[in-house]
Amino acid sequence: MLNERQLLRGRPVAADVLVSLRNWFPITLQGREIVWRHVPDRFTASFFTDTLQQQNPAQRYICRTEFDWLKRLEPGLMPSAFIFHTSRCGSTLLTQLLSTLSCCIVMSEPPVIDAFLRLHQTEPESSGGSANLRQLILALGQQRSPEESHFFIKLDSWHIQFLPIFRAAFPDTPCWFLYREPEAILASHQRQRGPQMVPGMVTTLAAETLEVGDLDGYCAKVLAGFFEAALANVESLQLISYRQLPDILWQDLLPRQGLDCTSEQLERMRQRAGFHAKDQRVHFSTDTPPISSHPILQQRVAPLYTELEQRRSRSQ
Repeated sequence: MLNERQLLRGRPVAADVLVSLRNWFPITLQGREIVWRHVPDRFTASFFTDTLQQQNPAQRYICRTEFDWLKRLEPGLMPSAFIFHTSRCGSTLLTQLLSTLSCCIVMSEPPVIDAFLRLHQTEPESSGGSANLRQLILALGQQRSPEESHFFIKLDSWHIQFLPIFRAAFPDTPCWFLYREPEAILASHQRQRGPQMVPGMVTTLAAETLEVGDLDGYCAKVLAGFFEAALANVESLQLISYRQLPDILWQDLLPRQGLDCTSEQLERMRQRAGFHAKDQRVHFSTDTPPISSHPILQQRVAPLYTELEQRRSRSQ
């Protein structure tokens, strides 16, 4: 995960010399300014920031504009679906499979959305609310070839608590929620903790207390918040279990989007599913069990998981 300082590395370009914002993508906010990076290639890496990091340093350009520059963009594709998730549940695999389809624009955790939500949480009036969120997301959906017809955004795991503002910005866009057995999520974070499971790293997370040295307990409380937020908005979500991947993509999700895959496209997706979601050089292997469980996980999170499973079963 790139920090903001790394995101901003690039040769500055003055906004007044730009003929258009084509191939410029918003990457973060600084005060009332949007910071943009020039990215002429498709976003096919596991994460939005990976694409930025993989750029040749000589081709990295940044530009700063006021927020109203969003109105100068040609209309982008409407988002086809928002992908919410609990972390470590197959959401990155899902975006990687989608990115094998040339008709799909796929943005995996673009940091500008998190920057906007931080601003909205602390300064709701100056953020511009759902209208500005809508404009930022449309800026990410630039259609750069006639073949591109669908636009998918995977959000950060903690963004499930902000679902209402996404619904306000795009009331008709499907919202998917990927989740997994809490024990398996904990096991993954025990091996390598994501920033959301380190106290203080994600400021927009609901405050959770940390007992001295009890990182697993903190992780369990954060997961409980994700599951609770999903259940609070379950009528707006299509629930997807990790165990349904990858087949649910071509059997259910893509047909709902009006996409019928060719045999060649299906084969590419199946081949990609055989490798690690975050590293295409590593073959996928089943996760090892957790080093240890935690009482909070069993007492607070497990019942929420069970309720989500029941809701999903009833909706099928």
